[in-house]
This record gives sequence, structure tokens and C-alpha cells, in this order.
Amino acid sequence: MGMRLPNWVRAVIVISAVMQFGFGATLFADPSRIALLWPWPLPPLTARLLGASTLVSVPMALLVVWINRYIVAAIPLVMMLTYRVLQLLAGAIHHDRFVLDSVVTLNYFGGGLLMAAAFAYPLFAGATGRLPPAKEHGPLLTAMPWPPPRLARAVLSVLGAVYLVLGIAFLTLGAGAKPLWFDAAGITPLTARLFASPLMGLGLGLILVSRASDWRAVFVPAIGMVTIGVTGTLSILLDWSAFQPQSAGAWAVAATPAVLFLVGAMLLLSRPPASPRGSTGYAP
Repeated sequence: MGMRLPNWVRAVIVISAVMQFGFGATLFADPSRIALLWPWPLPPLTARLLGASTLVSVPMALLVVWINRYIVAAIPLVMMLTYRVLQLLAGAIHHDRFVLDSVVTLNYFGGGLLMAAAFAYPLFAGATGRLPPAKEHGPLLTAMPWPPPRLARAVLSVLGAVYLVLGIAFLTLGAGAKPLWFDAAGITPLTARLFASPLMGLGLGLILVSRASDWRAVFVPAIGMVTIGVTGTLSILLDWSAFQPQSAGAWAVAATPAVLFLVGAMLLLSRPPASPRGSTGYAP
């Protein structure tokens, strides 16, 4: 039967998804509003990409809450926890950029810590078998064995490792990561460390997907990859005049949305045939 998430965790995840949608959609549609929502200014392309990376977690979070099965939630929770922890780390490293008594600072650190706890607890409780049992009815109830070819698993693992390395480079190099960025306006140390979070979250997600044996564990991360594929590509197209990669590494980072869209689409298309219990994956 499996396990499910506690209701308080689901509530926090929904609240965070609503907040992230508001933040991400605002920056994606109008990056000039960054000054109202963020502790430091960002050029339009970078601000739009920040919005795009934030929107990735929205469909993942809502699907995790709706399906409410630990096997479905585990990999997305790792990805979202990585994103949140590394954003908090970037803010802590550059704490001097925050005004202590501002709403933005409270939301960044206070809200970030709350979300990190809500993502971390079910991972710990699930790994130790302490989550409540899943309900007998609902979506994706039955196992969906997923046996991709060894080569496909290897490609996913290597791709994940590449994004982990890129994320570590952004985190450790700070302003030294400028050759890896593609915004003509450049990149500041804090912004570079900020973008380490989506790269490393996606990298870990790809590595975990490469080891999955049940398609239900792959479904939600694939949706996240398709989402960043669409929003990231549109961000670049909308600010095309500022798109100026100047190295092979920058081109590799810039290709991330397109690559992840293809990977996510292929993962969704790799769904195994429906079980005898029904093509929708629902219990009778």
C-alpha cells in the first residue's frame, strides 16, 4: 500500500507553491518588478530566469500533494529541499545584502526554513518507515515497473553529475562563474550562488531518476523538467538581446532548458503499459 504525507506537510507545500507561483509568475511576466520582490537588483534576463526556476517547483508540489504517495513524492522533495537549502546558504553567505527588519528578509529566511523543514521531515520519516499508510484509493495506487535500458540510465546519471558539477562551480566560484553565464549584463557573486540551487536540485533529481525502478517515482520530476524546459526557453527568447554566451560552459548552461525538456518528455513517454487494474493507474 505504501505511505503518504502528513496533512500538515501537504498544507505547507500548498502554501509554498502558491507563494512561489506568485513570485515566479510576476518575475517571468515583468522582470522589472524584481526590486519589489527581491533583496538586490537583477538584470531582466537573469530576473526572468529566476522566476522560471521558481515556477518549476509549483506543478511538482501540487502533484505531490494531490497524489499523496511517498514513492511519488520522494524525488521531488529531494529536488525542492536542495533548491531551498542552497538558496538559504547563498543568502547566509551574503547576509549583508539583507535588511534585517524587512518583509523580504523575513520571507526569504523564515519562509525558506519552514519550507525546508516541510520537505525534509517526510524524507526522513519515509526513509525510516514512520509516515502514515497511504489510502487504499487514489491516483497511481499500483506499482508501475520501469525498466529503461542501461544506456538510458547511464545518460541520466552522467547528465545529473554534469549539472551537479556546474552547480558546485556556481556556488564556490561566485563572480568567478561569469564565463559560465550567458546574460550580457554579467553575474554577481550572490546571483551566481543563487543559481547553484536549481542546477544542483535538477542534477540530484536526474541521478535519483536514473536509479528508479517504478515509473511513479519518475513522473513528477519529469513534469518539473518539462516545466523548466518551457519557462527557461521562453525566458531566453523574451530577452534574446541580452543572450550572449561566451564560452562552451556558458552554452552548456544555456542549453539546460532544452535538454531538460527533451529528457522530461522522454521520461513521460516511457510510461509502462497500463496494469490490468486500469489505464489511469487508479484503484477500482
